[in-house]
This record gives sequence, C-alpha cells and structure tokens, in this order.
Amino acid sequence: MSNITPKNTTPDMPLIVFKVGDMTCAVDGASVISIQRMEEFTLTPHTPDEIFGSINFRNHVISILDLRTVFGLPTRIKEYSDFVKMLDQRKQDHINWVNTLKESVRNNTRFPLATCPHQCAFGKWYDKYTNPNKKIMFHMERIREPHNKLHYAALDVASIQEKDCPEQEKNEQIQSILRQVENEYMTTVVGLLDDAKTIFKDIYQTMLIVLDDAEPIAVAVDEVIAVTNLEEVVVEKQSLMHGTLVQRFLKGKNEDDIIYHLNHEVLFQKLMNKTE
Repeated sequence: MSNITPKNTTPDMPLIVFKVGDMTCAVDGASVISIQRMEEFTLTPHTPDEIFGSINFRNHVISILDLRTVFGLPTRIKEYSDFVKMLDQRKQDHINWVNTLKESVRNNTRFPLATCPHQCAFGKWYDKYTNPNKKIMFHMERIREPHNKLHYAALDVASIQEKDCPEQEKNEQIQSILRQVENEYMTTVVGLLDDAKTIFKDIYQTMLIVLDDAEPIAVAVDEVIAVTNLEEVVVEKQSLMHGTLVQRFLKGKNEDDIIYHLNHEVLFQKLMNKTE
C-alpha cells in the first residue's frame, strides 16, 4: 500500500531532477546556472569530507559539495575504485584457475576449483548483477559464453582422462583443450573485464549542478535525469531524509516513488559552515 498522498500542488518553476546513489532528488531550476561534467577539479586539503574540492567557474574558484558524503554514501570515486579492484581480483582468479587446471593435468591430480561457471566468485556476482544502462548490460552479456566455456573445459578434461584410449591420444586432446582455454576463453574473459572498467568509468562520471545563491556553489551528483514539474505529496514517514535539507516530497513516475526536493539555501549554508 502506498504511503504517499497527493497534495495537488506543483512547484511553479521546473525542477532539475538527479540521482544520488539510489535516491532521486531535485532542486529548483531557477537557482541553477550550470549543469556540467566534473572533468577538472582541484582537491582541497584540510577540508571536511563533504567538500569534494573546487573548480574554476567563470573565472571564480567555487567549492564542490559532495551530496553522496552528505547523505552518508561512499563517494563516486571510491565506488568506482572498489569496482575496479573487484574486477581485477576476478580477472586474477581466472588466470589462477587456468594455471591450476594446467598444473592438475601435469601432476595427474584432481582439479580442485569450480567447474560450474555459477559457483566461482565472479559467477555468483555476475548472476545477480543488473544495471539500467543498456550499454553496460550488453557488454556484460558478452562475458557469459566464454566464461561458461572456460569453466566447462575442466569437465571436458576430466572426461577425456577417463576415456579408455591410448595415453598419447588423451594427452593430445587434453593439450588441445588447454590451449583453447588459455589462448581463447581466458584471453576473451580477461579482455572483456578490462574493457568493462573503461565502460564503467563513463557511467561513474560525476555531474556538477552549479547553484547561484549569495555566491555560486557546485553540488556533485551522480546523474541529471530530467528538467520537469512534479506533483507534491505528503509522506507519512518524513524522517526519511535530513531535516530541513528536504523542503518537500514529490511524486515520481511510479506510485511509491518519492523524489526529495532539496532546499538549495540549506545546501549553501552547509557548504559555508564546512568552509568557515
């Protein structure tokens, strides 16, 4: 059951709607003087975590308030760094997997690692992974087939080892599989994981919304998604967000979607308090 009730009021001015983590927020469009990618910025030493750094905006140096940190979320940079570390570890896992398979063949011992592509660390993560970005999902889908073939190759090796045929024939067949595993399947999986880091870097690009108050300030957000008017609603649990930072609640596309309309004056005050 929905916990929001239409209030039958709509802000007069269009709103800039954006994402911060899983939250959807908005600020008054009338207060926004620029929306841009955060491409070049200067780190500001000895400042609170909420201050991301500063940029040169129209010949003025202005500070950047990171809304992720304000809301207690990991920064975009840390989130991307953690993601890259995870991909690098999963890449190394599969390099180790192939080396272990080759070693087990060489020593004629039982292969001890996962032969099911859904049971390795990457497979468990991969099966649950979703992303609204179609480009990412298309790329991630390309990993499925070579990743499956790589793992199932261990079963093919085991099957050949159990064959009742000359050892030389078995060895030739097994070596053929190992060459395919190392030069085709593993190379493809590793390459696609490296490519994913480049694709994800674009997705993790931080956007800046520059607000004009007593002086301009920049607010770092994940993604700007719309410029629109939205209907105000009454929310039963208004403790969902940070006190006076939210001036009203707005209705999103779906019945239970809540968009947090932020008070840009409070954002400005937060920045001023942090920099004083």
